[in-house]
Amino acid sequence: MAMTDVSFLFFFLPAVIFLYYLANEKAKTYLLLGFSLLFYSCGSPKYFTLLLISLFFNILFGMGIGICRKKNNLSISLLLIGVLYNVSILVYYKYFDFVLWNMNQLLGTEFALRQLVLPLGLSFFTFKAISYLADVYAGKVTETGRIAQIALYLSFFAQIQSGPLSRYGDMYPVSTKKGRHRVCYTDLSEGIYRFIIGFNKKILLSNVLDKITQETFSASSNEMSVLFVWLGAICYSMQLFFDFSGYSDMAIGISRMLGYGCPENFRYPYMTASISEFWRRWHITLGAWFRDYVYIPLGGSRVKSKCRLYFNLFAVWILTGIWHGAKWNFIFWGMGYFVFIAFEKGTGLPDRFKSRFAKIGYHIFSLLIINFQWVIFRANGLQAGLEYIKHMIYSPKNVLADARALFLLRDYAPFILVAILLCFPVIPAIQRLLEKTKMGTLLWNLALVAINIVLFIWALSFVVAGQNNPFTYANF
Repeated sequence: MAMTDVSFLFFFLPAVIFLYYLANEKAKTYLLLGFSLLFYSCGSPKYFTLLLISLFFNILFGMGIGICRKKNNLSISLLLIGVLYNVSILVYYKYFDFVLWNMNQLLGTEFALRQLVLPLGLSFFTFKAISYLADVYAGKVTETGRIAQIALYLSFFAQIQSGPLSRYGDMYPVSTKKGRHRVCYTDLSEGIYRFIIGFNKKILLSNVLDKITQETFSASSNEMSVLFVWLGAICYSMQLFFDFSGYSDMAIGISRMLGYGCPENFRYPYMTASISEFWRRWHITLGAWFRDYVYIPLGGSRVKSKCRLYFNLFAVWILTGIWHGAKWNFIFWGMGYFVFIAFEKGTGLPDRFKSRFAKIGYHIFSLLIINFQWVIFRANGLQAGLEYIKHMIYSPKNVLADARALFLLRDYAPFILVAILLCFPVIPAIQRLLEKTKMGTLLWNLALVAINIVLFIWALSFVVAGQNNPFTYANF
């Protein structure tokens, strides 16, 4: 069950909200935990028992680390065991077949692949569990006896599939102090509005752009004109953005409806001035996770030698690539970002540029590199990705545009244009302009709400008609 399914939209989520607002304070956490477990059992019934076992052991490890915090060696040992436990499950389900396949290719062996299916949200669950255990060890989390609250943090239905990667402290209700729930209809209305925005992004932009992406990335190299491949690459860059930021908006919206905090995950990433800044704007919670639990513990940027700095960056980006998937193109993709970010760290670019022209040029350069990187990320294998990029630069038949590319561009022009505009802070700029007067503010807010409601009804018609794609990041 995904958050864009009919069953979720018309039955599951309304039932959660209705019962949550009726329940007394003590029952709210247990109610949400029960619904979260139900959500997981519907989405990944085969691995429901694995989820329960993982919840049990992570709560147990957290309690042990909390009790033994003053006994440093014992608490470190428990932390390492807890981390290894979570990582071992992730490695088995996500990378076991990948390792066997590469061994067969390299050594000529014939080990049978298990064809393992990835449990729902395992990558996100693993990182949340590790952050919880590490925060208990660091003393940032002290209430290790709140079993239901910890289990809810790890399995919360709004975030378990694709994040954002919240921390344990984010799962406290924001309406009141000391973790006490209070019904707040402002939270409900604002949460619903944020959910609608994310839903519209996913259904009306990401799903539509995916039609172009599917065709271009599955086409034969002999059919590719320069315009055709560039159209596919640019549309995928936007499709992935609206898919994942749409999911994040929906998760933030649901959290807000229920009075919980949820960190922002995107901040107009294609407005970036550099490749390093891009990762402070894209999937913000993943970047923060690697910063806090890998980069800084290794020494971060405050190291004496450049070699150590580059090693720390290498560790972060090889792990980022591996985390995204068990394919060589993900590893190559991670190493690509390591190379360019290490280059920026070593040269001080683009901060050293003085002229506006040079900064704009570097912004364009960064977007090109990011676009090439997304091609590697999307392609069915490293070789296919490199072949696609080759056709972006050079057409064997010297064909700049073909009839199919022109048809797609013409047929989907309104969606592509809207997508391009919404990748940049156009709406906030208009809002700042109109908010100079009270009447302008009122009219703008009413117009935004009305437009999003109309778009939401339109998007619902697609879902009811069965025209819906799963969230892309659910695969990672």
